[in-house]
Amino acid sequence: MKRSIIFLSISVILLNLPFNANSQMKRVSIADQIAAPELIAPIAGAKINMYPRKTVFEWKHVEGANKYEIVVEYNDGKWHLQKSATTNVPSYTLDFVGKQPGRWRVRAFSKETGKPGVFSEWREFEYLK
Repeated sequence: MKRSIIFLSISVILLNLPFNANSQMKRVSIADQIAAPELIAPIAGAKINMYPRKTVFEWKHVEGANKYEIVVEYNDGKWHLQKSATTNVPSYTLDFVGKQPGRWRVRAFSKETGKPGVFSEWREFEYLK
């Protein structure tokens, strides 16, 4: 009985506290967020039949970006990081690790704030040689 009274008292106190939803929210402006790059090459699902595996990754320039981060992974039964790198241009060249599937994604960094935007979608490809 004593616990019920304490719980009821706490509930009444909490219900009577003023609550301002605007003061509890962090304001994030969509305009502050830099767009994800649009990937160009290799195309989704590309089957690449060449050796050596020199791969040129390309994407469209993002307005307001001054650098990009690219992440490349390979799959030998599970995904592993091959390379994470930054570049100032919308392309990156890499010798891919082997005859196996790979995937890549890119994000832009804002010239104005220096903050990264969201990553693009993963784009998968596969080397056959």
